[in-house]
Amino acid sequence: MEPPFLLEGDNFTLKGEPLRHPLCPEWKNEPEGSVFHLAYIFLALGFMGGSGFYGLLYMFTFLTFGFFCSSVWAWSDACTTESFSWAFSLFVICVGQVVHVAYRLRSVTFNKEFQDLFGSMFKKLGVSLSQFGKIVACCDEQIHTLEKEHYFAIEDKTPIDKLSVLLSGKVRVTVNGEFLHYVYPFQFLDSPEWDSLRPSEEGVFQVTLRADNRCRYVTWRRKKLYLLFAKHRYIAKIFALVVRNDIADKLYSLNDKTFDSRGFRYDLRLVSVRMSAMPHLTTLLYTTLSPLDSSVSSTSGQPEVASNITSCQDWEKSHHLLFHLGNLSLVVGLLIPTTIGLHMILLRLLLMTGCCLFIIWATLYRCTLDVMVWNVVFLLVNFVHLFFLLYKRRPIKIDRELKSVYKRMFEPLHVREALFQRLTGQFCTIQTLRKGQVYAAEDKTSVDERLSILLKGKMKVSYRGHFLHNIYTNAFIDSPEFRSTQMNRGEKFQVTITAEENCKFLCWSRERLTYFLESESFLNEVFRYLIGKDITNKLYSLNDPSLNDKAVVLTVMVVMAKSQAVKKMERQPSLCSQLSMMQMRNSMASTSDTDDVLNQILRGGSGSSL
Repeated sequence: MEPPFLLEGDNFTLKGEPLRHPLCPEWKNEPEGSVFHLAYIFLALGFMGGSGFYGLLYMFTFLTFGFFCSSVWAWSDACTTESFSWAFSLFVICVGQVVHVAYRLRSVTFNKEFQDLFGSMFKKLGVSLSQFGKIVACCDEQIHTLEKEHYFAIEDKTPIDKLSVLLSGKVRVTVNGEFLHYVYPFQFLDSPEWDSLRPSEEGVFQVTLRADNRCRYVTWRRKKLYLLFAKHRYIAKIFALVVRNDIADKLYSLNDKTFDSRGFRYDLRLVSVRMSAMPHLTTLLYTTLSPLDSSVSSTSGQPEVASNITSCQDWEKSHHLLFHLGNLSLVVGLLIPTTIGLHMILLRLLLMTGCCLFIIWATLYRCTLDVMVWNVVFLLVNFVHLFFLLYKRRPIKIDRELKSVYKRMFEPLHVREALFQRLTGQFCTIQTLRKGQVYAAEDKTSVDERLSILLKGKMKVSYRGHFLHNIYTNAFIDSPEFRSTQMNRGEKFQVTITAEENCKFLCWSRERLTYFLESESFLNEVFRYLIGKDITNKLYSLNDPSLNDKAVVLTVMVVMAKSQAVKKMERQPSLCSQLSMMQMRNSMASTSDTDDVLNQILRGGSGSSL
């Protein structure tokens, strides 16, 4: 890429001689000055910059330095109006781009608490700063304070009209004075309540949330957040994922100290069955849940104006058309808005075009080896960047049977085809199961073997003949086992999973998948949140399928076991002695104006403080 400042020519004289562009008989012997080479060093560094906010800022900053030095050189040394005009124009354009990118970067720079929130919850999922900026703008960039012993919500009084995330401190959750669990930093304060209502519905908290110490939290008003979801589908998908995963985390934290006689955690889906053995415990918590569908360095930078006046008594003649076309390519490339998706590809193409034109011009008409060599370097640098950009956008062929899973589960979270292909191409297989065959048998099948996603068909989950729920396409088959169990401990499935139709599923080796995810932090986070959301969906599907789907609401009820009973225990507590109770109920709107019809399902939880 040759800045517009180039070189001494003899094409045009002020006396009106005709334009002539003779070919070079030989290279010029005199090398260019130090300012010229300093300019080209800055340009080379600039062309090495990448994409993204910081990559663009790096690129345009060094290009600004380069074209500034080129302007100084063209004015004070080369005595050429055309070279100076082009170089100064490119300098101004680069300054404008630096200001624009810096402004965009400034507009998505947040205070420390929002930066911590971004790093803890959103960055790992691939949410960009600009997208997070829209999320922050939705809450008016306000952070609220909750003093010690003050209430965030009171059961049966506080309306459900917001969604909040705790940034610092600790909040105690109780119902009727009974302790349930704590909410810690970077957890939602009210994810179950948020997920309990559709956009047009209203409700009140059925638990009390009180600050154990001074707390800071951010909150989004319900209506504003739904408007944001309507405008930005990707943000809606991210919120649906993190909210459902937060609910799953809360349920698992309640179940953390619930073990059977072998020291294994109970499957959350078995609470309704196991709690039938504990009629003496009472249910206290009613928390409803329902689906959520979302300084410019001038170095030799003082132009020597005085010496220029005396030395440049005769200005350069007009340059060849190739020189002007090369500079025009640079101008057009640098003027492309950075907000365009193909900005970097178009920029690299135009930079390479300009470099090629400068190489031809310097070789055939200017006879300047310095210019030719530098532009060859620029051409190579830009070609490498262009090749990399095109390689990342190459079409990836995904197996026809996996397209649905990718489109439904991974593509909305910006998992690229190449990464998905790596995930599915090396250590996973597509397996089939005939109707009536068993995928896993309770107390027999090891949980260490695999993790699977159902591609086709339907499966039934049961416990000792008691139906729990169905598994449909594009859902994990054994997500609860993957999330709650550890490998190489001899743990078995606590449920039986049977094919109700001819099924086809995508199966990973659990051990190899775990090692792979450890090396892919982004994909590891995606898997963690997808599995958390899938577990919550399975808990929703425990509702009686005969109820009206429009109004079915899953209610999780968690109560501590009596403290006196806990204190009497001298050994590892069992499910029936120290365990708190989790109750799930179904509510549906009747055809009349009555509000609820409840169908309770007893479930078990943890009785220890969290």
